[in-house]
Amino acid sequence: MAGKICLVSNTGWSFVRFRIDVIKSLVAAGYEVLLLMPADAFARQLASLGAKVVLLQSLYPKGLNPVKDIMLYREFKRIYREEKPDLIIQYTIKPNIYSTWAAKRYGIPTIAVITGLGYAFINKGVVTAIAKQLYRLTLRKTERVWFLNRDDLDFFVSHGLVDHRRAFRIPGEGVNCVDTFNPELFLPAADRGVFRFLFVGRLLYDKGIAEFVEAAKRIKRAYPDTVFLVLGYLNVENPAAVQETRLNEWIGDGWIRYLGAVDDVRSVLVDCDCVVLPSYREGMSTTLQESAAMGKPLIASDIPGCKELIDDGDNGYLCRVKDVDSLTACMERMINLSQDMRRSMGQKGRDKMIKEYSVDRIISIYNATITEILGEKK
Repeated sequence: MAGKICLVSNTGWSFVRFRIDVIKSLVAAGYEVLLLMPADAFARQLASLGAKVVLLQSLYPKGLNPVKDIMLYREFKRIYREEKPDLIIQYTIKPNIYSTWAAKRYGIPTIAVITGLGYAFINKGVVTAIAKQLYRLTLRKTERVWFLNRDDLDFFVSHGLVDHRRAFRIPGEGVNCVDTFNPELFLPAADRGVFRFLFVGRLLYDKGIAEFVEAAKRIKRAYPDTVFLVLGYLNVENPAAVQETRLNEWIGDGWIRYLGAVDDVRSVLVDCDCVVLPSYREGMSTTLQESAAMGKPLIASDIPGCKELIDDGDNGYLCRVKDVDSLTACMERMINLSQDMRRSMGQKGRDKMIKEYSVDRIISIYNATITEILGEKK
């Protein structure tokens, strides 16, 4: 056996959604793979990959409760004492903090992955100050800190949260452009005589859903043959979550069609003309990567985690953040392009994903870093 690699996340869903190819590659390479996560519907699927799944009892992703966080730290210590992993890779703030502290007690090297700054950093306040201090104390204990975009890396370095010698940028979490997000695996969408914009994401105001709906109102008045589709989870545990009553108002007024949440987004992507994400902040948008890989032109905010994926005017358009006028103008430009120009945009986006953001690149980064760190332990 090559060694035991432990991955820690605040949901099993995120392992399946973002890292399933990485997990498969580690198992195939002969590593014993240990996955730590709270109980959810994805545990059985992850275990079927050949990984050992350990369900965390004390990980509550949201909120600051010192008693619960101490319990989580102790749970990590117990698991690491029993399992003795050779390396731990962790994602999101609570695993990054409490798993790192526990691992340090047993001399286990860690990699912290900053998947995005999230609600605590977008909405500044006491929580932001606490998060900064916790990161400042913790990240000095890690072997590597990975960021998904340059802006987040620069923010952490400039605010003294991480030493620049530990900080590295990786190109997202990778998109499988061959076996999964490949338009050649699907029949082309039927021509319905309408233009279909698609928003994909959790229904959070931070994702720009309110701006999407407001732009839909304006566009539909000028271009009645347009449809605005929304795909994503409702009622998520987040202070910025859209309430169901508000969603029903939007649907009832005829501005959007809500598709709910699906396990496989590809069939929905195939059937749309443009994917829109007016988000306020991203780590590196998986939605945009997958949509581009499927050959769809994009519209997104000119922010970290989106702007890297769109060459403005080439494979999509960048709009100003929180600016409905700018978003509406980008949508109108997209509608007025010829079908051939939109198809060319989509192909350029797919080419970009294959060259810069493929999961093969991410797997090679994992393999090289794991080999280096485990070599240093010997």
